[in-house]
Amino acid sequence: MSLSPRMAELQTAMNRYGEMTVKNFKIIHAFGDSIVGRLQEYLGEGASVLGVPPAGEYRTNGGDYRGAKFSTHHNGALSLKPIQMGIAIGIPHSKDDGMYWPRLVIEFAIVGDAVSVQIGDALAMRGFPLEPTALDVERVCEAIYEFTKDVLENPVKIATAVGTGKFGFV
Repeated sequence: MSLSPRMAELQTAMNRYGEMTVKNFKIIHAFGDSIVGRLQEYLGEGASVLGVPPAGEYRTNGGDYRGAKFSTHHNGALSLKPIQMGIAIGIPHSKDDGMYWPRLVIEFAIVGDAVSVQIGDALAMRGFPLEPTALDVERVCEAIYEFTKDVLENPVKIATAVGTGKFGFV
């Protein structure tokens, strides 16, 4: 089929948009999987970490949700927008064998040639490379730990974080 110059330009732009959307998806999913994979070891003995859906209900007895821990799982068509990921951290009860499972939401966005990561409602961490290193993953794990501790120690902060849907319990 012969295309007009304008339609050829739109076709080229659409192809680029599709390529960037897939690149966005792959980069963010790989970074998120690395974070979930490292966080339990980072937190140390007694810790449990699961990737869970960033919204709605989740169960902690079925293991990691794999691809369903990302907001892209149920959205159908992909688009170039930030992707959210849910992480549940198992914190042992101090008085019995149970565990608390708070979920926090991490949002990833690619801006130019860098990845931005926002943990809960904290300020975004910017400038991660498109191929994050082990040190980059470690920095995000530290920020997750600090954010979670801050929210749990500060009643005003927990009310704000829960109110925005970026931190909560089952």
